[in-house]
Amino acid sequence: MTRVLAIALDAAEPSLIERWMADGSLPALQALRSRGAYGRLASTSEWMTGSSWPTFYTGQNPAQHGFYNYLVWNPQKMIAEPPTAERLPLQPFWRSFKSDSSPRAIILDIPLTYSPAPFNGKEITSFATHDTLTPMAGYPPEFVSSVRARIGEQLMSNERYGTQSRQEFRATRDELIRITNIVGNFCLELIGLESWDLFFASFATIHRAGHRLWALHNIAAPISAEEKVEFSDALRQVYIACDQEIGRLVNAIDTDTAVLVFSLQGMRDNTTRTILLPEMLRRVLFDLPPSTVSPPPGLLDRIRDLIPLELRHRIKSTLSTELRHRLTAFWRSHSQDWSKTRAFSMVADAQGWIRINLKGREKQGIVAPGKEYDELCAKISAGLKTYVDADTQEPLVRNIVRASQVFEGEKMKLLPDLIIQWNEKPAATHRTISSSRYGSIPWPTPGRNPEGRSGNHFPEGFLIATGKGIKEGAISDAHILDLAPTILNLLGQPVPDLMEGKVLFAGGNRQ
Repeated sequence: MTRVLAIALDAAEPSLIERWMADGSLPALQALRSRGAYGRLASTSEWMTGSSWPTFYTGQNPAQHGFYNYLVWNPQKMIAEPPTAERLPLQPFWRSFKSDSSPRAIILDIPLTYSPAPFNGKEITSFATHDTLTPMAGYPPEFVSSVRARIGEQLMSNERYGTQSRQEFRATRDELIRITNIVGNFCLELIGLESWDLFFASFATIHRAGHRLWALHNIAAPISAEEKVEFSDALRQVYIACDQEIGRLVNAIDTDTAVLVFSLQGMRDNTTRTILLPEMLRRVLFDLPPSTVSPPPGLLDRIRDLIPLELRHRIKSTLSTELRHRLTAFWRSHSQDWSKTRAFSMVADAQGWIRINLKGREKQGIVAPGKEYDELCAKISAGLKTYVDADTQEPLVRNIVRASQVFEGEKMKLLPDLIIQWNEKPAATHRTISSSRYGSIPWPTPGRNPEGRSGNHFPEGFLIATGKGIKEGAISDAHILDLAPTILNLLGQPVPDLMEGKVLFAGGNRQ
């Protein structure tokens, strides 16, 4: 068995990691790379951004585990619901370490996991995480009690949508650097105090920084030349803070320990146009003419729209995670007449997702399987591809695929039918989008992103690996599905047959 220190830099962008290792900004990561292996990782985030963490910790693709977003469609209730352990009983691989003879694991803050269950080790969740499912929880109970007494509740505040003031931009940067240091100190303490075979921690501050600090166009007020220089370096400063903590952790372990530092997806300019997808789809489904205008909102929507977006999200951020998610689901489906809805846009992030209201699958399905389904998918795909930026004539859609073309598994019935990959040009540049067949739709916040995220996910992660059992050199043809089998193999554990990835660096046994 090889001891393993695994560090996740949540949503760290590989191109930035490479650039800042090369220019000396990230010396700890560069030192690891120089004596180990490095490569980029393909990711299920290419099709379903929210699937990457469950894909990693189960070793299965989204059609097998069914967890692809903070809201997952329930075809029997005709609503999207937060994932639960009862509905999607997913077990991260380390929680299978049940006996005293199995590896002992210390797990800190892995995103999008359910509350910990008993296993051979200690774990805390929702501690300083960007993506949470439950309030802070842990195993054993006295562990989370001690953390709460020393540090308090969840460190990272809920993300606030909308534009930021200059003060808020600085505050976001400073908060993330401060949290990075707290997490690093906590990890360093645990590494020294606890016995462990696997120590696995996530730094989620890079994830939040990528969304909020990527670019400056979502700052509400003009900024000076000096502020532009300062703010343009904010994202790098958060990466530097994480690198410094990684250096401290690596210095605290022996040279025989295998070290894996990785991200499951990256971050680039925000290209999502999903906010316009429901109206784009409506016009395609009903073959509406170019003179079409968007319909007026209903009464509930008009009342909600009287409250500024930033204020709505500030209020929403004070609610529990579950209640926030349920409110999102309500506003997306409360006015849907399923007897007339052949297809609908699902709650999504970087991509656009469309689901067909299919007979026999949806409780209120109206589209027949087979020919009618296929023709409707083709109609939607062709129609959406007619939309362009009204100023540049560049298409909005880069690609549309059926989920069944890229995934296979028993939970396929929960996934969208069509996955839309958007043009890679930043979405904030739009003023209006238009279609020669379906008319024009104004961009709601020209020059800005409606939700205030200047950065959004890019479907590629990275892996730096060094230490005992790791071959030096380039890592090629690797996927995030390969990480769990590789960690298990280093720990001397069999790789379950249900895991779809391969073992990197060395051969391994499967159960």
